Amino acid sequence: MTRSLLALLGLMLVAGPAFAQQRTITGKVTSEQGTPLAGVSVAVKGTSTATATNNQGDYSIAAQAGQVLQFRLIGTALAERPVDTDDVINVQLRRVALDLDAIVVTALGENASARSLGTAQQSVRGAEIAQTQRENFFNALSGRVAGVDVTSTSGVPGASSSIVIRGVSSISSSNQPLIIVDGLPMDNRTVNTGVLASDKSSTTAFSNRGVDFTNRAADLNSEDIDGVTVLKGPEAAALYGIDAANGAIIIKTKRGRAGGGVTYSSTMRVERTTANYQLQRVYGPSSISGGALGSFQYFGAPYATGTQFYDNVDGFLRTGFSQKHSFTFSGATADNTINYRLATSLEKQNGVVRTSDLNRINVTGASQARINSWLSTDLSMMYTYANNNQVYKGDIGPLMGLMLWPQNDNAKDFLTPAGTRRRLTSLAASAELDNPYFNVEKNAINAKTNRLFGNVGIVITPFSWGSIKTNLGTDNYTTQNLLLRNPESALGFASNGLLDQADAITRNLNALTVLNINSHPITNSISISGLVGNQVSDLKSTTDAQTGIGFLDPNFVSMNNTSTRSTLTTIEQRRLVSFFGQAVFDYKDFWYLTFTGRNDWTSTIPRPRNSFFYPSVSSSFIFSDAFPGLRRFVTGKLRIGYAAVGKDARPYAYRPSLQFKTTAYGGYGYDFWGPNLALKPEYKRSVEGGVELAFLNGRLGLDATAYRATTKDQIVNDIRGSYGTGFILFNLNGAATRSRGLEVSVRGTPVSRPAFAWDVTVNWNSSGSVVTHLPNGIPESYVSDTWLYGNVRNGVQVGLSTMALTGFFYLRNNQGKLLIDPATGLPARSSAVSANFVDGGYDRQPDFTIGVGNTLRYKRLSLDFLFDIRKGGDIFNATEHYLTTRGLSMETLDRDQPRVIDGVLRDGRENSANPTPNNIVMIPSSNPLYYTNMSEELFIEKDINWLRMRDLTVRYDIPGKLLGARSASVYLTGTDLFILTNYTGLDPIVNGNTAAVGGSGAVGIDFGNFPMPRGINFGLSVGF
Repeated sequence: MTRSLLALLGLMLVAGPAFAQQRTITGKVTSEQGTPLAGVSVAVKGTSTATATNNQGDYSIAAQAGQVLQFRLIGTALAERPVDTDDVINVQLRRVALDLDAIVVTALGENASARSLGTAQQSVRGAEIAQTQRENFFNALSGRVAGVDVTSTSGVPGASSSIVIRGVSSISSSNQPLIIVDGLPMDNRTVNTGVLASDKSSTTAFSNRGVDFTNRAADLNSEDIDGVTVLKGPEAAALYGIDAANGAIIIKTKRGRAGGGVTYSSTMRVERTTANYQLQRVYGPSSISGGALGSFQYFGAPYATGTQFYDNVDGFLRTGFSQKHSFTFSGATADNTINYRLATSLEKQNGVVRTSDLNRINVTGASQARINSWLSTDLSMMYTYANNNQVYKGDIGPLMGLMLWPQNDNAKDFLTPAGTRRRLTSLAASAELDNPYFNVEKNAINAKTNRLFGNVGIVITPFSWGSIKTNLGTDNYTTQNLLLRNPESALGFASNGLLDQADAITRNLNALTVLNINSHPITNSISISGLVGNQVSDLKSTTDAQTGIGFLDPNFVSMNNTSTRSTLTTIEQRRLVSFFGQAVFDYKDFWYLTFTGRNDWTSTIPRPRNSFFYPSVSSSFIFSDAFPGLRRFVTGKLRIGYAAVGKDARPYAYRPSLQFKTTAYGGYGYDFWGPNLALKPEYKRSVEGGVELAFLNGRLGLDATAYRATTKDQIVNDIRGSYGTGFILFNLNGAATRSRGLEVSVRGTPVSRPAFAWDVTVNWNSSGSVVTHLPNGIPESYVSDTWLYGNVRNGVQVGLSTMALTGFFYLRNNQGKLLIDPATGLPARSSAVSANFVDGGYDRQPDFTIGVGNTLRYKRLSLDFLFDIRKGGDIFNATEHYLTTRGLSMETLDRDQPRVIDGVLRDGRENSANPTPNNIVMIPSSNPLYYTNMSEELFIEKDINWLRMRDLTVRYDIPGKLLGARSASVYLTGTDLFILTNYTGLDPIVNGNTAAVGGSGAVGIDFGNFPMPRGINFGLSVGF
């Protein structure tokens, strides 16, 4: 009996402390104003145990006495609290402009201390992105990150957006960054019309003009994003290799948290557009015969007094209405060994343009589990279904039809009594622009996408000195595209209707394995850490396309309703195998030196040149820690980095492919593209230096970076060669560019009081790239898809900006004066168009851009707003040129005024010392060629500036008990509320092509695009 009591007492003495060691610590994390902070990382120092606060700022974590809890959140100072006898630890975080102890996401999804980074990167919280209520989260990044430029193609739902970091460096390939979600790449491609069967004929090809498709990164629901980190240059993204030559955007999605519960949010949106050109209503059509117009040109007699006019533009556009409903269920065990999150959202958006809409469903699931002390898992899945209806743009779109339609005719009356297209001119049906109502009712662009993104992550820690992390992922999606050109419309009349269908099936497989080596002391002052790893990426995309022409029934949309059909199957395959490593040397926690190296083997470059190695080196020096006396005045670090990175070619760029020939006897023949077995990877080398400073106890911070980058052996696609080779186009090395830039971010807290706080962020960027070499000495390189209107395109020449515009402009003498035709008194233009595309000094690159963000909080009320400012950069207002040459522009109202065009006569003396000044008087109303033959260069508007209210959000946190909920808030968000600009067009943010076009694309070419609409959102969020 005594032995038993002693044994029981001994067991209690041993077990008691053991039970006391592990206990659950709870608490709430708030701001200095007492506002609960969600998403705060709470970790046990020196261990892998971690959790995060829920929407109410509450957390729960397992810890033992003597351990230390660390609390981290972007924009706040690190807080540490020892675990003592209390089971409740509440923490108040202080906002700071610079936190060198913050743990940030870097390349490969690795976490690192901000003090160790020698490269430039910038982070944006997911809450900031979600509150803008943008359908495409790319558009929410504009102005929030220095050096990031986002351009949307139009204001129609589902419009593609292109994103460029540190400017355009490639003159024909993609300049968009790599998108990483939870450690693995996410496909962000936009459908290229080259996969459509109709693009094989020049008479039916779109060539990425007049149409648009969504960039696939828009499938990501912004409410699932926990944070976004932008790795701005090759120095920061070197470990990602060739796919990150243009930088990388690292996205971390949300995970479950203890006490998460159920959250429901709903938002309603209304939007209106400013797409209302002021058109002249003085002069009528040029000719009318038998009640039919001769054309849609307006150089005729003045309208009769009392003529009734219709506002066809405003009458056509509607108030857009959208709604989005989101439901989230999340939680975690008390010790956070298992967490889970399941979310779904339903979005329905009707645009301001009739028939345009977007319906999208997102379902996401994620779970993390710590199986035991050496094994943990992280599983995530995202499913998206999107159904998008868009309208055509440019001269085949409804906007141009709206403006050209006679203003004394009601455009709503677009059908005859028989239900057919109502015509107004004597032109052929294919030459008369469609009535806008008929256009959107009868022509169609539809895309249905089903996408599944899965990621399985495993971390094994079998030894104390490191861990092994493996991620296996798949990104699969199918997009069914349908493009209809109605047999009665101007688009489809010549073919008696044309139907394009293209089913694109894309499969991306990725495997990433990283061996992390923990910090290990070499001496008392120096330690080393690092990683080695391997990545395999495999892409296969198959597009099965079919085109049918000759509709049997004009109103039945089916491939079976066409008389002639042709097919096209496009297969793209690419495999990339990589090995990489990194070593980080740490001297006394204030000087870091980082080396990386990566070797890629790509399938798109011929052997043996398909294997290439590139290194990087960077250093970070925290001078305020090295010299503690400086801390009284400033906290800061210096950084410098160098990187070289390769870039491969698109699939099948170096070998010709066979295709079926319709010539006599059929068979196979080569396609347009010729071989280049000497093709090699291009290289980009970049160096950057920067400084991060904090003053006034962290109330004011500065982050500045200067960089210089060069490309060598750049691959230029689709260069025309001699027809004697048997081919037309070639992909060649030989281009080179040079880029420079300066980025500055300033963060400050002018006011910080218990009841009121005011935070300001300013992002300033100035960058530019110049072409220093072109292949084979060619005088100009351009992307043909950008030649979408008149004779202006994105041509580049040696010495010009990569954002230059070349054109077929007026002829000038050796003094730069216009040459005037003595016979007409009009400026002369060469008849040899292709040989006269010249540099006119036009550059779409802005001098600088600024994003100014403000956040004001008063108790439960908060106000966030962002201004987007741009200085300089040219825009081609092709829409205005189109209207001027047809007599509708307000600038044509002085057509009866005599004038003499400033220039010299082309009389043989134009280049002499004394050319003959023009003295020929001409009256435009007597010679409409004054307008109809105007050069496009007169409509390239130089030095365009703007100040745009990007977004504004007012939010009020409702006491949860009023609604029987744990938390609740209501908010009002406005987007693109106003713009102040010297641009005369509808919207200076414009892209005449789609995001699929490489190089600089048609950014800054405005032709028949609908502007970004003004939107107001009202939302409610409730948590239980």
